[in-house]
Amino acid sequence: MDQLSMYNFPLNLADRTLIIPLTALLGSVIVYMSKTLLFSKEKSLPEDHPFIPRTKTDSRAPCPALNALANHGYLPRNGRTISQWDLIRALRQGYNCSLPLALFLTWGGYLLLAQFGHITLDDLRRHGYIEHIASLAHGDPNGDEEYAPNTVILDLMDDLMKDGRDGHLDALAVARARVSRESSYSIPIDGLHAEVARGEMALVLGIFGGEEERVDLEMLRQWFVQEKFPPNWKPAHRQTLWQTVKTAARIRRYMKDLRGNTEDGV
Repeated sequence: MDQLSMYNFPLNLADRTLIIPLTALLGSVIVYMSKTLLFSKEKSLPEDHPFIPRTKTDSRAPCPALNALANHGYLPRNGRTISQWDLIRALRQGYNCSLPLALFLTWGGYLLLAQFGHITLDDLRRHGYIEHIASLAHGDPNGDEEYAPNTVILDLMDDLMKDGRDGHLDALAVARARVSRESSYSIPIDGLHAEVARGEMALVLGIFGGEEERVDLEMLRQWFVQEKFPPNWKPAHRQTLWQTVKTAARIRRYMKDLRGNTEDGV
């Protein structure tokens, strides 16, 4: 028996005439990924991407990181028709994320959204997918609405600023803010979204705080509220997946200590 015909391939792949074009297609994909993701040495600094604030018709997320990428043109400025490769490239160029981190954030995000084609930034507003309760800067959906707000609540930002010390935000300050915010809910945040929430702030601490992971509060406020890169800031620090995981775990430990280990927490 022909070795290929032993398997019940769809589209009659036992026909070797299909193998050549399929192999060529796979090779093209590998070459594309290699050039655009793995071996690209292209530098893309903030000054090459001027800030243009969102318009009323632009699609935006409850996420300052992605909104800033769109406002600076790393992502489509209208926030629409975003492919996985668009997002991977934007995370690498705009925030200097390592390739493993950019892949993890992108593919994990698309998986949580249960969307695998193009997305809009508004898709991230869908409550309970990536968006979650107890955000440090955004409100929750009204009633049974599917989409959460995508604008910052200034009172929440003020609360976050108060948790900083010496004009900076660090992992302990983030832990204080998260404990305070989560304690205001009668229903606790679920484990998955608690990890998402800690991971979000771990990224902020690393991207804007470098190895020390201490972020200037005024820089943080501008980024959150105006959704633009801070003046004179450049993505000099390479943010890795491992650093993000370690920082998120440290925030969790601090939160447990602050709660006095009297509750399990998440």
